[in-house]
Amino acid sequence: MTLTIAVTGLNRGENPQPGPGIIRSLQRRYPDLTIIGLIYDVLESGVYADDCADFIYHLPYPKAGHAALLARFDYLLTKHSIDIFFPTLDSEIRGLLRIENALADRGIKMLMPSKQSYEACCKSELAQLTERCGCQTPLTYSVVEVSGLRKAAHRLGYPLMVKGPFYGAYKVHSEADMVERYHQIIAEWGGPVLLQRCVYGSEYDVIAVGDGQGGVGGWCTIRKTILSEKGKGFGGITIHDDKLDAIAFDLIKTLKWRGPLELEFLKDDATNTYYLIEINPRFPAWVDFPSSIDLNLPALVVETLLHGVMDRLPPCEAGVFYVRHSVELTGRIDQLGQLSTSGELVCRGRGSRPPKEALAAAAVG
Repeated sequence: MTLTIAVTGLNRGENPQPGPGIIRSLQRRYPDLTIIGLIYDVLESGVYADDCADFIYHLPYPKAGHAALLARFDYLLTKHSIDIFFPTLDSEIRGLLRIENALADRGIKMLMPSKQSYEACCKSELAQLTERCGCQTPLTYSVVEVSGLRKAAHRLGYPLMVKGPFYGAYKVHSEADMVERYHQIIAEWGGPVLLQRCVYGSEYDVIAVGDGQGGVGGWCTIRKTILSEKGKGFGGITIHDDKLDAIAFDLIKTLKWRGPLELEFLKDDATNTYYLIEINPRFPAWVDFPSSIDLNLPALVVETLLHGVMDRLPPCEAGVFYVRHSVELTGRIDQLGQLSTSGELVCRGRGSRPPKEALAAAAVG
């Protein structure tokens, strides 16, 4: 069976997105797969990777509204029969929940949480969620104006974390820094802005796929070992931790989560208490790491959508680590121009990209 799967979030740069990891995982299981890469920026680096998408198309930004997005998918369906869609960016999920049924009517399947589950995992709602589950999250205040910043900071003390509704997390040590980051987040992502008490300790992630009934089809737990300056995990090691896994399973059960998610935790050095920091309603960028050790969660999503039943995968091996490795990619100015003007590109991949020998000969010549 030949599948066509659409994936967003193709950037592999300093702030890597999940798309390339999902694509690589799917290619491990389905060698004849056709990948449609959906982008918002012509310089998303995965566009120019040999092992990424077969076709590239621009999408309208989420703020353009669901009508514009549906119109774009209607156009794409004149070019390809899209079986499954993996949205990978936090800012996409809310809008896609509104058109999930419309996409299903067009034959495009997604494994998505319910609106209620999604709303319950938003950053501003984590205190209520953790109270229901009996776990903990750092004290957090939701702020919509500058006067509220000062009141919240007085209660929390410095340093504290300033976070956006979708992206952005900054540690600040003064009121001036706090106000500057507040305005930056408002300009980039809108509000509310969250102020959160700092917790000091090691960072842990749990990646999982929920079945929508409170169960888990598969999961992988890691301790982050390398963090970038922006706090992104550039290295991690798989662990077995019954306490942490029990917290994660209880959260997923309470949410009745359906589809991929990532739970981020900090373990307080002083008390050994796990604090839930964020729940992300999609796979993380490191999703191909467990796929490389026989826990292919993107393939689990595909099989669930195709057959209507979610298998239960065994846990992955503990003590295996990953490190992120960066390489330079090359593209041609005509590719950039075509993407910029037409919003679409046939890539150099399977059957359409020139062989590497031809590229090497052209470079020598």
